[in-house]
Amino acid sequence: MFTAPVVVRSAAAQVADKIVAAIQNGRIQQHERLPPERELAKQLQVSRPTLREAFAALELAGVIESHQGRGSVVVAAPSHVANWGIEVVPTQVFEARLAIEPHLAELAATKRYREDIDRLRQAGADLEEEYERTGAYRSDLHVHRAIARAARNPILADALESALKYTESSRWADLRAQALAEPRAREGHVEETRRVIDHIEAGEAAEAAAVWRAHLTYYRDEMLDGLKKETGRETAETPRPGR
Repeated sequence: MFTAPVVVRSAAAQVADKIVAAIQNGRIQQHERLPPERELAKQLQVSRPTLREAFAALELAGVIESHQGRGSVVVAAPSHVANWGIEVVPTQVFEARLAIEPHLAELAATKRYREDIDRLRQAGADLEEEYERTGAYRSDLHVHRAIARAARNPILADALESALKYTESSRWADLRAQALAEPRAREGHVEETRRVIDHIEAGEAAEAAAVWRAHLTYYRDEMLDGLKKETGRETAETPRPGR
């Protein structure tokens, strides 16, 4: 009789659902400023950390924008949230990427088409040149995409792109900037990129997958540490070996 499992959604997800429902039915208009945090938390009968977690998910989905001292504003039209219903929060983005990307690195190391290795080497060189010149880098996603391309599996590459679309919001950019604020974090990311490319070119599939899994795990912990601090939750730091 029942074919779909029962899904218990977190309090933050339920709050996000309520805000989206208000946008869908027109009770909250695009460009409207939401009530102050304290007032909205009272209306929804949730804690302020729960409300902040909901806001983080909505920002990542491009539904609202929050500005320090100016509150949160709805930027999405009802059409933008017409198909809302799947909770997409940073942890789930990383769950997807950790399921996909190490295997893409493994496949790339197994197949090793020369033109793909050349493109991957160029992507890595571009990243290192930017890092050496500025001490930072805008993004390393071109390396991630080059690895996906080298895996020669369009289904997995499309799955990765579905996850990466949630990293395009200004909210994600802010969290990423916080995660890479420390020089040691930026240095670690560049070093891991160098190592995964070396393993792929050498055909060392297991090693490539392990480095790419560790790279994403550290990045996830760095990102979520900033988010949990903002929402009033504590998290333990995951040390990066050798740093």
